[in-house]
Amino acid sequence: MQARRSPLAFFLLVLALAIPLWLAGPRLGVIGELRIPASDLALAFVPMVAALVLTTRSEGWRAAADLLRRAFDPTSLRGRWLAATLLLAPAIYLAVWLVMQAAGHGGVPARLGPVTLLLLFGLFLVLAAGEEVGWMGYAFDPLQRRWGAVGASLVLAVPWWVGHLPSMRAIGATASDMAWWVLGAAALRILIAWLYNNGGGTLFAAVLFHALLNLGRIATYPAMGSHYDSAWQATGYVVAGGLACAALLRSRPSTLTR
Repeated sequence: MQARRSPLAFFLLVLALAIPLWLAGPRLGVIGELRIPASDLALAFVPMVAALVLTTRSEGWRAAADLLRRAFDPTSLRGRWLAATLLLAPAIYLAVWLVMQAAGHGGVPARLGPVTLLLLFGLFLVLAAGEEVGWMGYAFDPLQRRWGAVGASLVLAVPWWVGHLPSMRAIGATASDMAWWVLGAAALRILIAWLYNNGGGTLFAAVLFHALLNLGRIATYPAMGSHYDSAWQATGYVVAGGLACAALLRSRPSTLTR
């Protein structure tokens, strides 16, 4: 049934759904000190909506429901790949923090209590599912069959990069930040594919890693500068790029599996 899935139709539907939200973004503003664009809360669900619409149309509502279930199934991820998924995002931010401290550019991280962090994690988990149900749950496997894991990751990195540009601009990102995000989008997509494939096609791995990335940035990046201090952003993307290269060297390029 998955052979009926069309990444092109998915990308076009995502674009059609996203354009009105991009246009409304400047009027909606940002959310408090966290500096999250309000439009992002809706945009995060655009890939999910597109995937569920197309899946229901071609495979039926049961297949769409199963796609949604996979995004929130923690039992599908076990053993060392559960550990890898849980630890990879914190490792990225720890490395960034250490580099920034060594460079004398540490800044002041946001002061968030455990309850706030837990609530934010729940929010980011839902938002990550809104994206990954589409990117990994619907589009990745057909792209991987045609282009291999790395090719599919790079294809997905393009709309993922473009889709974040309006909200990055809204919270003060510079042109340099947006350029560095090219590296970040490619590297993080490769790491997500690596976790997904090695976990046995586990969509929850992609969702969990994505959520932890967002939580880690809010918790560790300097509170000043709208969380877009260019040095922090660039360092984070370089670290992610290094880890992506390591994953490629230790994996089969066609599947990113060991």
